[in-house]
Amino acid sequence: MGRRAWDRILFREIKMIETRLLLPLLIALGLSVAIVSPIAAQTSDGSSSSLDTIIVTGTRLTDDLSRIPNSTTVIDRATIEARKDSSVVDLLRAVPGVQITQYGGRGGLTSLFVRGSEPNFTVVMIDGIKVNDPNNTRGGSFDFSTLHVNDIERIEIVRGPQSSIYGSDALAGVINIFTKRGTREFEVTLDAEGGRDEYVRGGVGLSGPVGENGDFSLRAGYVDDGDPVEGNDFTSTAVTGKLVVNPLENMTLRVSGRYADSDAESFPEDSGGPEYAVIRDTDDRDSDDLALGANLDWKLTDSFTLHALGSYYDHDENFDSPGIAPGVRDPVPPNSADTELDRYEVASYMVWSIGSGFSASAGADYWNEEGDSEGFVDFGFPIPTDFNLDRDIVGLFTELKYETSAVTLQGSLRRDDPDDEDDETTAKLGAIYRFSDGFSRLFANWGEGFKLPSFFALGHPLVGNSELKPEKSESWDIGWGQELIAGKLNFTVSYFDNEFKDLIDFDFELFQNVNRSRVDTSGYELEVGYRPLDVLTFTSHVTYVDIDAKEPGVQLRQRPDWRGGVSATWLPLRNWMVNVDWLYVDESFDSSVPTGGMMLDSYNRVDATVTWDATQRLTVTLAVDNLLDEDYEEAIGFPAPDIRPRVGVRYRF
Repeated sequence: MGRRAWDRILFREIKMIETRLLLPLLIALGLSVAIVSPIAAQTSDGSSSSLDTIIVTGTRLTDDLSRIPNSTTVIDRATIEARKDSSVVDLLRAVPGVQITQYGGRGGLTSLFVRGSEPNFTVVMIDGIKVNDPNNTRGGSFDFSTLHVNDIERIEIVRGPQSSIYGSDALAGVINIFTKRGTREFEVTLDAEGGRDEYVRGGVGLSGPVGENGDFSLRAGYVDDGDPVEGNDFTSTAVTGKLVVNPLENMTLRVSGRYADSDAESFPEDSGGPEYAVIRDTDDRDSDDLALGANLDWKLTDSFTLHALGSYYDHDENFDSPGIAPGVRDPVPPNSADTELDRYEVASYMVWSIGSGFSASAGADYWNEEGDSEGFVDFGFPIPTDFNLDRDIVGLFTELKYETSAVTLQGSLRRDDPDDEDDETTAKLGAIYRFSDGFSRLFANWGEGFKLPSFFALGHPLVGNSELKPEKSESWDIGWGQELIAGKLNFTVSYFDNEFKDLIDFDFELFQNVNRSRVDTSGYELEVGYRPLDVLTFTSHVTYVDIDAKEPGVQLRQRPDWRGGVSATWLPLRNWMVNVDWLYVDESFDSSVPTGGMMLDSYNRVDATVTWDATQRLTVTLAVDNLLDEDYEEAIGFPAPDIRPRVGVRYRF
């Protein structure tokens, strides 16, 4: 073993010791609740209860959710507390236009598809820091299973291309995950939870004021998912911190950091899982994440604000796979890879109010990312698969908004200059018209996106192709939002149409990656919220996606036509809350090496939670995942976990 490998092992062990020391210190239920959406703050026209939620994702001209044209969903802290999901993966299942696939338990890889797109077509950020990994075999996607749900304050999901704001990778949307910020009073929080199949979770949090207007938050958490599915294992330790201070009266500085160590085991993705895998050994995947960021907002005058930010992201992953035995499809040989990604970003931009309803922003950013991989594929003898690539990207961007009481018009333009690649220019337009009755809204969006080839697609010695072009997208959507019954009932219906082209695909004859594919997706998203009583709320979502892969005989995997769900929250007593969530997912096509292509059955899943605030400081939770013990698979041969009761407590000092 080389010096570099020993250094990584030593670094990982030191980080693990440091972390352990910190731990102790739908589709239709009838017209009454039909199509009602499960998120507290909702959609592009703000058709839900939290219309004053300030949105910072998908625009630099922040505004209320109700005045942002983008198709946006916000999962706020109140929703997270009501649902009490054990993972972020389960939390995201309730988002319209989003399909989640998990290979068995939490140790299996997680894929997220926005409006029928690929899992690597969505930019994922944590506190504004991009965490996509272009080293992995999935082309730059992010594994959501590594996130700790108790660390999160809210999640903003923007559907539609966002490259005019964020540059590369935002072909289909953006997901921005915000960790908890501090409180204005000093507080210590202890939480613990246990459940079936040896599930364990625990954490400690500190938060409090800094100076007159600042605050801080520090959390450490641990989760062991137990053994809900054969061959599946997942443990993770995470530390997050956030500091907000005001060095000057007109200046705000935000600093955030996150470190996570995750160890996962699962049968290989296309092996057929516990049901069909011939080789009974599992993939081992160990990863370390470090994300650091700082943002400075300086209000120079009433009309001008200067923003500056910088971030660093490091992702190390060690992956070992036993391979997949031959079946209907060709086998996959044993393989291993030790990868490291380093990414730096600096940016500065100005936001100003021009007057007469106009506001604008303009600025520049610089990205540097380096990917390194050391590995092999075993064809009876090891073949090295090492690569090392880096790139610099300079971006120039601007955004303009015109707003009156009835109309919002918004547009953005961006020019990216990646080294060794042609420049890319992307644009986005959005509009809202608010009718004079004050309860009706019409909104529309159009946008472009692009994605630079991943380091894996470019540099892998066996399948990589240095001549690959960026993948591109063009999309539009249009929708209507309405409030009825004095605001107790609201709904949003929208239609979207996406075109993805120059998609990177593997050519078996050339035995390398090539640009050739085109995929069109279109569909509908329908959301409604209904609050018949102050103590009773129904929400729901329904999504239909039609996928047209332009290549004959090609059928995209794990993307159902229909999905939807209903959530009900009831407050029977002042200190009690009951939440029930139903999710329906239509049948979908999938493929594995031992079986070839086949259809996965549709399924229904019900989760329930009862929360009791025993005192002002003590909260007790009883949750049951998969309450009806539904037997279903999200990937061939990987059964979903059975019914799992969980009991949790939280104490605040």
